[in-house]
Amino acid sequence: MSHQIIKQPNGKYSIWSSIVDDFIMNNATPEEIIEYYIKRESEDIKERVNKTIDQLNNGEKPYYNFTMKLEEALSTIKRIHGEERYKQAKEYFDGLTEEKQ
Repeated sequence: MSHQIIKQPNGKYSIWSSIVDDFIMNNATPEEIIEYYIKRESEDIKERVNKTIDQLNNGEKPYYNFTMKLEEALSTIKRIHGEERYKQAKEYFDGLTEEKQ
């Protein structure tokens, strides 16, 4: 990991980054450090989801050979869970309009 949490003399904490070779946070409580990492991860997740959505909208395959279309997912449901679950899922998607999605 490129970060280390270091305990300060006053009992609070700093975060050291080996990427910039400097402190990126000082005098922090454990809760503040947690919030910092939650925010970072949240931003990373948003970026990954938006990239995937953009790829799907552009007709690309974000999951390479494993990218499924709706019909393939429904077919898998039918094979694994049977006709009844397949019909439920298919009816759900057949009932959607552009506004409901």
